[in-house]
Amino acid sequence: MDPVTHTLIGAVTANAFLKRKVGPEAVPVLCWASNLPDIDVLVLLGSGPAGVAMRRSFGHSAFLYPLWCAALAWLFKKLYPNQRYATLFLLCLLGASLHVFFDLVNSFGVLALWPFSDYRPELAILFILDLILTGILLAPFLAAWLTPWRSRLRHACRISAALACAYVLFCAGARMKAEMLLMRQSPLLKPDFSYVFPEPLGPHRWRGVLLFGNEYRVYLINALSGRVELRALAVTDEAKPAAAAVLRASPMAAQLEGFFKAPVWRVTPARGGAAEVSVYDLRFRTLLLSRRRPFEYLFRVFPDGRVQELGRAS
Repeated sequence: MDPVTHTLIGAVTANAFLKRKVGPEAVPVLCWASNLPDIDVLVLLGSGPAGVAMRRSFGHSAFLYPLWCAALAWLFKKLYPNQRYATLFLLCLLGASLHVFFDLVNSFGVLALWPFSDYRPELAILFILDLILTGILLAPFLAAWLTPWRSRLRHACRISAALACAYVLFCAGARMKAEMLLMRQSPLLKPDFSYVFPEPLGPHRWRGVLLFGNEYRVYLINALSGRVELRALAVTDEAKPAAAAVLRASPMAAQLEGFFKAPVWRVTPARGGAAEVSVYDLRFRTLLLSRRRPFEYLFRVFPDGRVQELGRAS
């Protein structure tokens, strides 16, 4: 989720359930704590072009984010000396846990067991920017600002929280329906890989991916109408010698291979007998927005087997 949505989740939770019991400080504490796990965005500043593979690691780890919560609660104790540290810690833990949960429900996933495991669980229920969810969470504050409902903000936030939960459950059901529709596309032939990714602009649209040999078939699925359209074919050159050389010799490629869900490798001849190798992930290639390929990485393989990491494509 984006920072605005994470902040709204904290604000709605605090106003709906905690402000009266804990005090007005519950609102800023939960808003800040709801963004705390994103401290690991720092990896993008100095960990090289493949740093995105370490995103949602030490800030989102179940072993580490409670420690960040303890540190944040200590800072808030300086700001609110009359509030018990244990209460502030529990507020920070709640906010950070809500953040991790809502990062789990989109298709980017989190390194929940880092540093002991690189396993990246994900539920792939929501697109990473979901304007409907953001609107549901923003509605009570707009109503309080534009109407005489300010004194009823607590009630409005409770309604917003209930609607947000119902919306996430609806998206989960829509994804299950999309999975069933996708598997009907190959009733006789079992795919080597199948997955359903959320598409933007509504929970009824999903991107289904089936892999047969070295060919990905990408479908646009409407979970409400049941319509399934084959929208793209992508051939992956992972088995070609140049791609195999990159995977064998490049630490960056090995890191990306563990991070990507549906990697597409492309090998093209270059001057002097070299080969240009690129890789991107179908996870990040939406069918509804720009045809740009985000998180695409380039390599050059020389005739003598040397591999040059060219970094991220512009």
